[in-house]
Amino acid sequence: MSTTPETRFDPSALSEVDKQRLQQALQSDFLPVLLSKGGDVVELPQPVNDLFIEILQAVRRKEAVFLIHEDEAFTTQAAADYMGVSRQFFVRLLEDGKLPFHRVGTHRRVLFKDLIAYRQARSGERRAKLDKMTEELVEADLDAQYVDLTRPDPGRK
Repeated sequence: MSTTPETRFDPSALSEVDKQRLQQALQSDFLPVLLSKGGDVVELPQPVNDLFIEILQAVRRKEAVFLIHEDEAFTTQAAADYMGVSRQFFVRLLEDGKLPFHRVGTHRRVLFKDLIAYRQARSGERRAKLDKMTEELVEADLDAQYVDLTRPDPGRK
């Protein structure tokens, strides 16, 4: 028996009345709070409130919601799926030392927090390269030129 709490919420588990109440809450200026058994009301900090609203919006879109701890270990296939790359490409990233991993027997495992850090670093590098390219275009005075990038229809002759 696992001691890990269920971290998946399926919106289809909600009744229609619950869905309507959540919809009303999203359309209003309600702030979610914690209510103790003794009746004490604790307002949620803004970041927690924002996360709660994001979860409710996902539920409204009928999307399942998962909470993943940052120390959750992913298989190479699950990590590759999350990153949107092939497993072979992902394993190459691991073997090239671009992402830390550990082994469970002969199998590689990657922590979720390391996937997030890699993805953020990669996005930062991409933004920096695009900014540099944009600066070079502006310096070369090519930013005002129009280039038609449409491709001819291969079916036309």
